[in-house]
Amino acid sequence: MNLSLNKKHDFNITVGANTYAGELALPYVTAALLGAETIAKGRCRLLEGVVKKAVISGITSTDTIVDASCAFTVGTALTLNEQVLTQADLKVNEEICRGTMYPTFIAANGRMQRNGELPVDWSSFLLGAVAARTGTNLENLLWQSSATTTFGVGFLSTDGVIDDAVTGIGGSACKGFAEADLATAFASTTILGHMNTVFNKASATPGILQKPGCGFYVSYEAYAFFLQAMALQNTGAGFNQSFDGASYLGYPVYATAGIPNTTDVMVFTYPDNLVVGVNSYTPDISADLIPTYLYDGSDNVRISMRFAVGVQTAVATDGVVGFNFV
Repeated sequence: MNLSLNKKHDFNITVGANTYAGELALPYVTAALLGAETIAKGRCRLLEGVVKKAVISGITSTDTIVDASCAFTVGTALTLNEQVLTQADLKVNEEICRGTMYPTFIAANGRMQRNGELPVDWSSFLLGAVAARTGTNLENLLWQSSATTTFGVGFLSTDGVIDDAVTGIGGSACKGFAEADLATAFASTTILGHMNTVFNKASATPGILQKPGCGFYVSYEAYAFFLQAMALQNTGAGFNQSFDGASYLGYPVYATAGIPNTTDVMVFTYPDNLVVGVNSYTPDISADLIPTYLYDGSDNVRISMRFAVGVQTAVATDGVVGFNFV
C-alpha cells in the first residue's frame, strides 16, 4: 500500500525539526530513565539533577555507649564515609521509518480516544516509543555496564561480563560487599541453600538486616528456581506466586532484569544503598527529532537523546554478593 497516497488517515504527515533541551526534554529523557526496571520499581535510590559527579556521604558507627560516670569519655566511634558517583555521557541514536510506525500511531490514538484520554501528537509518540525501548537497555547498563560504551562502573561489572575479575565484580560498585562463595549452579534444588549462604554472610553485619526494603536481587531465572523450590517445600503460593510478592525469611526477593539469566549471581542489600545518579533537571539533557526524509529521499525520521547516568553504592560494605568466586 502506498501510504503517501492513502488519505484516509493522512499518512503523508510531516514532522518539523524539533529540538527539546533542558526542561523541554525532561518528559522524554525521564521516560527513558524510568524504563529501567530497577529505577521504575524503586529498588534503588535515584539522585536527579547530578552534574558529572556526586559525593554520597554516610556515617558508620561502632560502640557509642559507654559506662556512666562523672567524666566525659571522648569517643571516636562515628566515622564519616564518602562514595563518589561518576556519570557517563550517553546518547540514543535511532532511525524510524514513517511508513512502518505511522499505522501503530493511528491505532494507539484510536485506543486513547475510546478510553477518553487525549491523543498524543506524532512527534511525542515517536520520542516516547524510543524512550520506552531505551529503558530496557539502560537496565542492563546499570547492573552489567558494557564493553561497547563508556558507561564504566555498573553494580556488578565494568565491562558487560559478570565474573570474578577486576573488570567484573572486583571493579564494580558492589566490590566492597562481602563475598559469599556459591560453588554450584543455580537450580530449584540448590537455590535455597545459596540464599541461606548469602543471608548468613549478611547476618555478620546486623545493621543491613534492619534497613527498609533489604532483600535479594536475583535474575528472573533464579527467581523462578526460588518459586519452584518453595512449591516443593509446600510453603507460600509456590508456582503461582506473583513476581512482586515473594520473600525468603521475611526479606523480599527482587526479580531483576539487569542481572542476566546466564550468570549465577545474587546481591543482598537494600534499595537506598544502590544509588543511580542522572542529570535530569539540568540544561545538559536533550531530545531531537530530525526529519531526514526531507533531505535524503528516504521515509525516515531520526531521533537523538543525550543524558548522563552513573551508579554507586552509598555504603561500600553494606551488602553481600553471592557468586562462584575462584
